[in-house]
Amino acid sequence: MNNQSSDLEHRLYLLLEAARANDLQARGTLNELLRHDPRARTALARLLVDEHALSENLRDASISTLLEPRADVLAMTARKPTSSWRQLSAAAAGLAVGVASASLLFGYANVTPEPKQITIANPGFESPVAPLAEGIPSEFGIWSGDYSEIVGPQQGITPHEGEHMFRFLRSDSKDTSPSRANHGNMYQFIDVRPLRAAIADGTATVDWSAWFNCVKESSGKVTQFEASMWAFAGEPSVVRANWAGNLHQELAYSTWRVVSDNDPQTWQRIAGSLIVPPDTDFLVIELKAIPGDKSAQNDPFRFAGHYADDVQLTLRKQARYKP
Repeated sequence: MNNQSSDLEHRLYLLLEAARANDLQARGTLNELLRHDPRARTALARLLVDEHALSENLRDASISTLLEPRADVLAMTARKPTSSWRQLSAAAAGLAVGVASASLLFGYANVTPEPKQITIANPGFESPVAPLAEGIPSEFGIWSGDYSEIVGPQQGITPHEGEHMFRFLRSDSKDTSPSRANHGNMYQFIDVRPLRAAIADGTATVDWSAWFNCVKESSGKVTQFEASMWAFAGEPSVVRANWAGNLHQELAYSTWRVVSDNDPQTWQRIAGSLIVPPDTDFLVIELKAIPGDKSAQNDPFRFAGHYADDVQLTLRKQARYKP
């Protein structure tokens, strides 16, 4: 970076900080620069991409929640972007300009595309066909994981929506290759190649959510529930190899966990967001139950009454800004 570019970025940084502090003169000056100087738009986009990357890394370290505490915080953790993804993000931000800040409009009109529901198979578990107990799926559009079933109201718990819900039964599956663990897992692969045009510019985000509930464990120890989403390129077969070898070849990753309130009368929601890299071919949504109790050595854990329901995925685009 030459000195001229460095001086411009430094000036933009100072103007941005002043504008965020409601300095109207600084905001006006920043506006003029962005309107008339393409170099300023590119430089500001680069600054903001760096700022976003820092925020993502802080989230990975569980630091950002201390800096910006929110009661409804959404997990937005991601693997460190590759250089090509970073360049694509910067280019998209440089064209859009509006990534600057929700509180700074810079004289541009905010045009927000309508969110789009992403279709997943049996999101509310209303189909009575039990998910497969094959471990990690090998194809799109099916639930597969550890032993489970679909049930109606039972043990004082009613479905969060509809007439049925998912129930974790055991912490093992027919796939004997993974090492046994106490938690129960369920997965679905979602093909997003038909959405290629929507994610191509790097401004697409998938919001995901699921609801969980359980009976009290006999030991009095507390269950935890977790939901996660991954973005992958290639074919579904890469997932098994990726996880078996701990290869970290996913393009991006988002996860969040809650501690059960031990109240069967209340469902708890886990929600998060994932910025979708442009070269994503499919997403993986995972539901996980982590009991406080432990099973006997080498035996699968048998869940007393652990449930999930109402899984939702929504594609959201960042706002576009027009003069």
